Amino acid sequence: MKPKKTIAFISIFGLILFLVIVIILHFLRPDKNMLTCFVSEYAVGKVSWLMTIAFFALAFASTLILRDLMRHVTSSNLGIITLSIFCIGIFLAGIFPTDIPGEQRTIEGLIHGFAALIALLNLGISMIAWGISFKKNYALKKYAGPTVFWGLISLILLTIFIASPISLRGLTQRLLLFCDISWLLCVGVKQYQLVLN
Repeated sequence: MKPKKTIAFISIFGLILFLVIVIILHFLRPDKNMLTCFVSEYAVGKVSWLMTIAFFALAFASTLILRDLMRHVTSSNLGIITLSIFCIGIFLAGIFPTDIPGEQRTIEGLIHGFAALIALLNLGISMIAWGISFKKNYALKKYAGPTVFWGLISLILLTIFIASPISLRGLTQRLLLFCDISWLLCVGVKQYQLVLN
């Protein structure tokens, strides 16, 4: 397998691994209510190492996607910087476990929450910035409009997540994550296809 093809394949695998682990954790941790608990809470307690792996897989896959985008798409600094912040934020979220609601606050939990929130905000902005850049790239031109729209949806879902009552924060976070991971996965698959051509 060619190096470029391998890198694109690994980025797709990392994103799918994140999704699969999160889905599996819903069954391994029936004590967590998906309507109210954050995905990050799976990184505390029983089989916490699985969620940590998921965070690192997402950060690594996103970094590979950023690398490929920088190589093949002429982008504004905004797209590069915001996607870089997302990658770093998710990596930090993997290093520092979250605090469980109702328990004592910790420095690690504060770092996790701040890093995750900044990461998700920057990914939405990054989608819009990359979508605008796609207009100048022949192979990705038809994805420009949908990518900008995806970014707007991501930012709307982030706002809904922040504003939602505690009883629905787990659900709204999962909807946001599904939107964000879907975009990264689509970009990863498209880059894999471009390598094949």
